[in-house]
Amino acid sequence: MIPDKAFYINKNDINSGLFFLNKAESHHIIKVVKLQLGDVITLLDGQGSGYFATIEKFESNCVFGIIDKKIENLGENKSNINIAPAILKKNRFEILLEKVTELGVKEIHPIIMDRSVKKTINMDRCNQIIISAAKQCRRSFFPILHQPKKLLPLLQNKKYCNFFAGNLETDQYLNEFDLTKDHPYYIIIGPEGGFTKPETELMISKDVVQFSLGNRRLRSETATIAALSILNRLR
Repeated sequence: MIPDKAFYINKNDINSGLFFLNKAESHHIIKVVKLQLGDVITLLDGQGSGYFATIEKFESNCVFGIIDKKIENLGENKSNINIAPAILKKNRFEILLEKVTELGVKEIHPIIMDRSVKKTINMDRCNQIIISAAKQCRRSFFPILHQPKKLLPLLQNKKYCNFFAGNLETDQYLNEFDLTKDHPYYIIIGPEGGFTKPETELMISKDVVQFSLGNRRLRSETATIAALSILNRLR
């Protein structure tokens, strides 16, 4: 049984089967959720390792304890799925970040599209949302958030990856492709107004596979969630 509460730990703060938490995480344990000595918790290092641990001591406003068990790739998919969403308005982009973290993406590449309403994001705030969502769903790997970029630099990586782009105009559905978990996948989702003609032509020239999610026009964050839900069958 996985312990109910999960907290971030720097892997350097684990030594010889013992751990201590930083003051921010310790404050959450002591003052917010008010756990007690002997309580069992989940620790996540953000790099792919999870731990079940027991609280042994409160000292100098820090939590100390014993590592009971280490679990590699706790809460992780076997597939390597990454997303490249257009930058959206703040509240909707933050919802997207939370949900894609819960759905298991490895990397997030915000794209500055021709029709993007916003061109920048608050990296610190976005990373905090990602960490919070990862702890909530007990993911041991925290998705990597990259600095916003244009579409072309993203596609220069295509030699080693499989790129797909959501496009209402195509009649080929994402779940119809023969997909395996053996290769990284990148899912490109456009802004509310869709891709411009030059963007579509660029993706076609780079052999980006176009896919449809149905005959309804979905919001960008909804389309992202729908695509990831389909790809999660690669687990």
